[in-house]
Amino acid sequence: MSTGHTERARLRATPRTVDAGELTRPGGEVLTDRKGRHVVRHGDIVVKTHMAEEAAGPLLARLRLAADPRLAPLFLPPLRLGTGDGEDGGPGIQGGLLATVDGRLVTAWPAATALGLAEVERDVEAAPWEAAAELLARLHATDLAALHPLTVPPAAVCTRLQRAMDHMETGLSNATTTTGEGSARPVAAEILSLAEDVRGAHAALPPWLRQAPSRPGRRVALIHGDWHLGQVVRAPREPHAAAADQCWRIIDIDDLGWGDPAWDLARPAAWFAAGVLPGAVWSRFVDAYRGAGGVALGSDPDPWAAVDGPARAVTVQYAAGAITDHLLRGTPFDEGAGAFLDCARRLASGT
Repeated sequence: MSTGHTERARLRATPRTVDAGELTRPGGEVLTDRKGRHVVRHGDIVVKTHMAEEAAGPLLARLRLAADPRLAPLFLPPLRLGTGDGEDGGPGIQGGLLATVDGRLVTAWPAATALGLAEVERDVEAAPWEAAAELLARLHATDLAALHPLTVPPAAVCTRLQRAMDHMETGLSNATTTTGEGSARPVAAEILSLAEDVRGAHAALPPWLRQAPSRPGRRVALIHGDWHLGQVVRAPREPHAAAADQCWRIIDIDDLGWGDPAWDLARPAAWFAAGVLPGAVWSRFVDAYRGAGGVALGSDPDPWAAVDGPARAVTVQYAAGAITDHLLRGTPFDEGAGAFLDCARRLASGT
């Protein structure tokens, strides 16, 4: 790496410091408020409240990875936080990158232009699949040993899968309503049948998918752990960056860590298998990933040799999430949800 490029990376990766009071500022534009996460924008700052189940230690390790100058061309870096003592309800700061506010973990980020999933769905062929594939290939090429002394936790892919199942079960148990006479209305038989399909599909997964972020004997890499196009943003070009520098960056590092890189291709693979993503787009994505030196697919010309297991796991996760959203939020089963529920049924039955 040239000295000039290294210096640009260092300048680009040196995050500004924001006052801890910014984390509790009222108002702002709510970007996300679902599944236990709350993300709000205040001008050029985005404040994220993480899931209640999130543990501070692994999250801080992931934040340090995203803030490391060596990974500056890949990640949108977290903002450093000003001092806080945690008293009188004020934020308590950990490691300069993570705060605790009212018992919840909170981080701050520079604002960037996200690729919303609704935008992608409107014109899926026009989405930046090639640029996203190149980002993933470069992420997976990261030398894990060279990241010393940073801690690289295991990617939280198994935790995410189990959490989806747990949330579905919680939704089912909480879905009965009590009338004025005290009688309960049971969950519809159709929903119970769909949930049983998801349970069966989950049980049919190869055990390693539920136990570790990498299958036995497989090469591990630095992976995102929850990758889809909504995790890619167009970052503001830094004043010191060269005009040719890429401006696409990866966000949402809550599951970042070591694991089988095939997990990061699992969502588009599952979309393709469910008939949600056109075959031509899936081929573009795979070809661009291979062309950029991506290691997840190995030398086998058939990508399914690598992605089949993780794609099945993501299918189960999507199906469980669709049932949870329907039970807790009344979200109807749209075409996409129906496709993944159908896939779960086939996985459960072995067809």
